[in-house]
Amino acid sequence: MYTSLEWIDLTYDVEFGSPAYELPKTSTDVLKALYERLHPRFPINTHDMQVTGGNRLSDVHVRATLSGGNGVIDVWVDRMSLGFDNLRKEADLTGCKDCIQLSEAALQDALPAVRFREVAIKPTLFLELEGSEGEVETCLSRLPGTCPQLDLSEFGAAVQRPEVSLEVSNPEEGWDVLFHAFRDREEASSLILSCQAFYQANGRVNGLEDRADHLKRLLKAFLGGIGLELEGRTE
Repeated sequence: MYTSLEWIDLTYDVEFGSPAYELPKTSTDVLKALYERLHPRFPINTHDMQVTGGNRLSDVHVRATLSGGNGVIDVWVDRMSLGFDNLRKEADLTGCKDCIQLSEAALQDALPAVRFREVAIKPTLFLELEGSEGEVETCLSRLPGTCPQLDLSEFGAAVQRPEVSLEVSNPEEGWDVLFHAFRDREEASSLILSCQAFYQANGRVNGLEDRADHLKRLLKAFLGGIGLELEGRTE
């Protein structure tokens, strides 16, 4: 069965090997480095740059919001996180990867002692299945699984709906991926696929390009495993 990609929301997290103790003193340097690396390709205005402090080291937080509001970069003493919403075209994904690479370079400019321990790529895909409403539930209900059948007789017209959760890992190569596919509560013909992919910095799958390709192939394998073939948008 064919399915089309409507959009992707994506979070990219980098966990540091040790805390960036110097962040409280260099927070504006981090913002400066992000601005110099990203602007003007990914515009950042001064009112979109923020530093938050506090009594605890964990309170220190640097944020830069990309103009347009569909991209946010956050830096704490133990991690950096980037969030992107409403990615609809191949060009959006390419821009997302470029923004991540430039942000990582900016972090190394401002905090050269920081080393990465683990990278997590967390896309959520919003898919539309071909066919009539109810197709998602029908598709998922055909799959063998270990979901228990509950006795819902005392709950009136309650219905148990199928979902699919799966973990795929390769400890030797240093990666672990979690999948969760479920029906959109508001649109019966829409499937939401949530994915969390964790890559050790010293693992065998190295660099953003290789990790993105690796995850793309795993997503394709997962969709194939539940009987779906993706027809993405490439314009």
